[in-house]
Amino acid sequence: MNIFKKSLVGIFAVLLFFAGCIEYEENLTINKNGSGTITMTYGMPLEMVENDASFTAEKIRDDLTEIDGVTVISTKDFVKDGLKWVEAKAKFRSLENLGNIKNDQLPGFSGAMAYTENKNGSFTFTKSLGDKPKNPKPDNEKDVMMMKNMIGDVTWNYEITFPMNVTDAQAETGEINTSGKKLSWSVPLASFIGGQTTLTVQLGKGGKVKATIPTQTVVLKNGNTVIGEVLSMTKTTCVVRVGDKRERIRREEIKSIEF
Repeated sequence: MNIFKKSLVGIFAVLLFFAGCIEYEENLTINKNGSGTITMTYGMPLEMVENDASFTAEKIRDDLTEIDGVTVISTKDFVKDGLKWVEAKAKFRSLENLGNIKNDQLPGFSGAMAYTENKNGSFTFTKSLGDKPKNPKPDNEKDVMMMKNMIGDVTWNYEITFPMNVTDAQAETGEINTSGKKLSWSVPLASFIGGQTTLTVQLGKGGKVKATIPTQTVVLKNGNTVIGEVLSMTKTTCVVRVGDKRERIRREEIKSIEF
């Protein structure tokens, strides 16, 4: 099964069919000129990929080698906790070059990134995961909701080292931790299945990022709606921030969630 020649939605459909999940960790280092290094580590259930030639260190090395502006440093694969892991480390000339990693080449879950210098000498970094929802709603909305329900509270972890201190960071979803030049972002996978979530980081001198808090509409089976920020979803519970309060809604009471 050549999993990584499928679209992102196709990948998740296969994963959910096997009642498994994909683990992803990313460690990104950015230099002041926009170049840097990235380490991407993918984990998948061993029974799914142990005989899949597309999920090997050698295959990912070959795919990365074909991308302009990206140079492979090392690749390796290993087995741990019932998962097969593939790790790839590469250096890139710019974030634009890094963006050339596409899902049809290998599982590139780095997202769309931008790194710009502001007039006051500060820098702004943005990282967007997923795609903006279509309007009108796509035909596969029910499939997307099914995937969200089955994924539950799986999170992906991103770590970024910048060339200067982080002065402020905001994300539409997930948990952020910062220390000097380092930032970590743990993002619920369900938050950008069929939608998009964005991290915005302010670096160096300058003001803080203006926070943008997204809202979603939770439609209940009884006809009522709850409008707020969906903080987390598990197989049994959905937590929504409404103003200064948090509401817990049983998943069996939810008809749909509109992003």
